[in-house]
This record gives sequence, structure tokens and C-alpha cells, in this order.
Amino acid sequence: LGASGFGPLAHSDLGMSVFVAGLAIIVLGTGHFKPSVSVMVGQLYKQGDPRRDGAFTIFYMGINLGAFLCAFVCGTLGEKVGWHWGFGAAAVGMIAGLVLYTILRPKYLADIGLPPDGRGASAPLFVVASLILGALCGLAYHYGFLNAFAGLLSPLVVAVLAAVILGLVVWFVWIQRPEDRGPTASIFLFMAFNVFFWMAFEQAGSSINVFTEQNTNRTLFGWEIPATWFQSVNAGLIFTLAPLFAGLWTRLGKHGLDPSQPMKIALGLISLGVGYLFMVWAGMSVKDGAKASMALIFLTYFWHTVGELCLSPTGLSYVTKVAPKRFVSLLMGVWLVSSFVANLAGGLIAAKVEAVERGEIKLPWNFGGQADYFFLFVVTSIGVGVAVALATPLLKTLIQGRDKNDAPTTGH
Repeated sequence: LGASGFGPLAHSDLGMSVFVAGLAIIVLGTGHFKPSVSVMVGQLYKQGDPRRDGAFTIFYMGINLGAFLCAFVCGTLGEKVGWHWGFGAAAVGMIAGLVLYTILRPKYLADIGLPPDGRGASAPLFVVASLILGALCGLAYHYGFLNAFAGLLSPLVVAVLAAVILGLVVWFVWIQRPEDRGPTASIFLFMAFNVFFWMAFEQAGSSINVFTEQNTNRTLFGWEIPATWFQSVNAGLIFTLAPLFAGLWTRLGKHGLDPSQPMKIALGLISLGVGYLFMVWAGMSVKDGAKASMALIFLTYFWHTVGELCLSPTGLSYVTKVAPKRFVSLLMGVWLVSSFVANLAGGLIAAKVEAVERGEIKLPWNFGGQADYFFLFVVTSIGVGVAVALATPLLKTLIQGRDKNDAPTTGH
């Protein structure tokens, strides 16, 4: 589905409606792929295996290696040759991945990821239905239905939808077996913390990126580094640091010292806030035509990456540990929804950065310029992180010990 979606994007000269259809198909393909592959990684290890969090960190490293290379391959082709070639390269990469999976799966995965007996026949129907739904999205855009729908999303409608979703969450937790209710509820609670993290983290693609382009000295040995290249710093750091974190979680788990998931979330949020202190420093240094040092941008990305490695791969691992077996894939998909909510909220907040800089939006502190805006994420990230750390004993009662990595069992 991903490769099928990039096809229309590569031929976007056919019109915006075809482009939207391609985007919709990519979204549907991602929805099929990301929860399923994360669950498959979890199935490689038995319950209590201390290697699980380390394995998810290595898995996360692979994801970010792709993100690191993407900026150079697809981005360079798009900017220098044409976006038809950039999107086409993405499609080729997905097809190559599918071929490798098909060839190597029987040798390395055995029955992991296979549907229960008699249920695999529905897979082609999902593909066909997704292609049809993507085409319908393109038609809806062409005839103006998508714009009309967006116009209906008033604050009242959003509030009603939020109330309905909250009711469904409570109902879903209640229908679980008594021993599963606490761990299931913890997944939804940790999703809220996940939203706080990614809402601040994803400023990298908006406010931090704009600051890097406009207010940062990017000259190195007489050559100006393109601002878009800084988008690969996080992925490069993950590729570098992930093996260290994988070894750390595994080693701590073998000795019964692995931090609980709430504590890892707290560490992730606090590290994120520490990173934003360097953005505050950068914002304060932009005065009278002076620009900030790009070293501050690198330090920001370093601490953000540390926070990400504490929270994100271990969060994926956590869902596979505590979710009821019949709902693992569903809850993994729900967990990933928190990233959507965070990106939406982060984008809405980023739209206010200029208003904060001009003083139109008043904040309780006054560092000047965009430093005020970035300090908002210092306060929220560290504040929520400390709150989670203090609440860890209470949160651990919900988990009921299911997140422990203290049994040195052997995986498949």
C-alpha cells in the first residue's frame, strides 16, 4: 500500500486530487504496517525476557537509519532533480523492503506475524478496500467535501468527539478481565504522557527548523549547511546512541535494575526539557543582528534524542508486554494515535510562535524573542516529567508487575 501510494505522488502532475488519494493510501498502509511490525518484534521474546526493551531500541535504530538516509536520497532527488523522482525513490525503497521480507521471513521469523489458521484469506480484501478508500478520499477532495468537513469541526464538535472517545476508552477498559483492566488503563494513561512528549519534540519540524534557518549561524569552513540537513541530526544520533541504550536496558534487566516504564517516561520528558534549555539560550543570543551558534541546536537535538530513546522504543515494548493478547495489535495502533494527536497539537502551538515573539501572547516569563516560546516547553516537559516520577509508585500498581524484565528466558 505504501508503494502504491507513492505512485500517485510521483505522478502528481495528474492533479491535486490524485496527490491526496496517494497520501490517503500511504496513511492506510502505514496504519497496517506500523502496529503489526511492532507487535512482531514483541513476539520474538517471551514474557519477562530482559532483552525485549533492547530489541525495540535496535528496531527503533533501524527505523531512524531509514529516516536519516531518506533526507539525503529522497530529499536531494526532490530538490535537485524533481519531486517525481523523490517520491519514486520512496516507492522503490518500499518495494525492496517487501521483497526482502518475503524472501527472509521463512528463515528468521517462522510463524511470527502469520494470521491464525483460516484468517489469512482476508488480507487481499484489506488491500483492495484501502485502495478504494484512498480513491474516495481523492474524489472527496476534488468535489470539495474534505474542505466542507473541515469547516464543520467547530470547538463544540471537537469537544463532543473527545467526550465520546473518552467514553469508549472507559468502556473498553471495563470490558477487560479484572486482571487486565489496570494494565490496559495504564496504556491509555501513558498515551497522554506520550502526547506531551511528542507535542514538544515535533517542534523540530516546525519552530526549531524555522529558527535554525533564519536565526542560526550555519557556516562551517566558509560553507553554509542547508537547514534541511539538520532534520537528519536526530536520526543520526539515534543510530549512534541506540546500541548504547539497548545494551543499557538489557544489562539493567538482567540484574533486576531496569527502571519501570513510568520512570522511563519521566526520564524522557525531563531530558526533553533539558534540551529546550539550549533553545532558550539560542533564542536569547539572537540580538542586534547576531545569530545563535549551531552548537546549541546540536545540543538540543542530543538531549531530545536521549529523551526519545528513554520513552519511545520502550513505550512500544511496554504495549506488547501488558496488553491483553487478543488486543495487542489494536492497542499498538491506539498507542500510535497519540503521535497524531501530538503532531496536530504541536502544529497548532507552533503557529503562535511569532505572536509570542511580538509580545501579542503574554507568558509569565520574559527572556525576550523566541526564548519565551521555547521556555514553555522547558516548563511543560520537566513539569510533567517530575509529576510522572513522583506518581511512579501509584502508576506501578496499575501495571501489576507486567513490565518487569527480570527473567532471562530464551526467545524464538
